[in-house]
Amino acid sequence: MNPSLPRRTLLAGLAGAAALTAAPPPASGETGETTASGDLSFPATPIAREAHRLVGDAQEPYLRNHSLRSFLFGRAAAAQAGRRPGRDYDAEVMFLICVLHDMGLTTRADTGQRFELDGADFAARFLEERGITDRRVDTVWDGIALHTSYGLHRSPVFTRRRPPEITIAQDGIGIDLTGGPDALPAGYADRVHAAYPRHGGARALTGAIVAQGLADPRKAPPMTLPGEVLHQRHPELPYVTWESILDAGGWDD
Repeated sequence: MNPSLPRRTLLAGLAGAAALTAAPPPASGETGETTASGDLSFPATPIAREAHRLVGDAQEPYLRNHSLRSFLFGRAAAAQAGRRPGRDYDAEVMFLICVLHDMGLTTRADTGQRFELDGADFAARFLEERGITDRRVDTVWDGIALHTSYGLHRSPVFTRRRPPEITIAQDGIGIDLTGGPDALPAGYADRVHAAYPRHGGARALTGAIVAQGLADPRKAPPMTLPGEVLHQRHPELPYVTWESILDAGGWDD
């Protein structure tokens, strides 16, 4: 990885870290306009509560807390930029992106695709099976499937043309994975970590990506973040290069 890239945006998405205890904590009843820099609440809509329960059941502690912290950090960073839920973005949709973005690292969502796509497909099915079939499904799918595509959500056209929930969610994911407390209000990260500790953080999440790739090479194809992480952790394994892909083509270029 290039050490000159800003820590906040480096790999702005991989996935997560940390732990929830047993059941999700009670939601605060937030409907969109109650976001202060110290707020540790989550959206309380029925679909948000169900997604919260799902990750409590399906994700390991380090991963559950990463998913939840990503929402809290994304909302806090957005508030610092003057963006408020209910006015500038839909907190429920942003929460769904954050809380479901790493479901592809669980056995419940694993279909043999790279984890970002498995997670996005799982999230879409989760919403559709509960009667949500409008553009919110597309927004959640895009936010999850693209969350490891470095720099994509920084494109001015992307931020202008795509729903704001994607950029805000991916900011939160990136802050929690490769960022730091300087991207957040003073003392806020400490409060969040006291409630949702890291339990291995990004290193634990990286281990899950590597484990998937070792168990099933389809999970870590070449030219993807999972494929690159697997290669860096296990350089002794066969590695498909761009040149070898070109050589395998039928045009004799």
